[in-house]
Amino acid sequence: MTEQTKTILLVEDEAPAALVLSKALEAEGFAVTIAPNGVIGLEKALSLHPDIILSDLKLPFLGGMDMIREIRKDSWGAHAEIIILTNVSDVKTIEEAMGQETFFFIVKGDTSLAEIVTKVRSRYEAIAATKHASN
Repeated sequence: MTEQTKTILLVEDEAPAALVLSKALEAEGFAVTIAPNGVIGLEKALSLHPDIILSDLKLPFLGGMDMIREIRKDSWGAHAEIIILTNVSDVKTIEEAMGQETFFFIVKGDTSLAEIVTKVRSRYEAIAATKHASN
């Protein structure tokens, strides 16, 4: 992670939602890469090593939880910062996601765009503060 480039991998299969969210994050100074499904999300996560992965759970080709499990098998991915952004809100899914060491579980329908951006920014700031303190 560098001071000048704050990178986000947004794994979202709904193109309009991905575009709106990526523009809002870019306005906050993030460089956003969009992956339209779990397979591409996994490939991009392991090749780009973004600061934060923001992922839906219901994705084509490879579901979000399966993608996260695969990311966690990688030495970099074992500690990757992952935020779940989904419309799935049942307790079992939330518990499973949190068991994969995700940092926030955001339900799209219950959260405004501004709140999503604020949570991503606050998580990034926490990461940056931790890295700065350890240097």
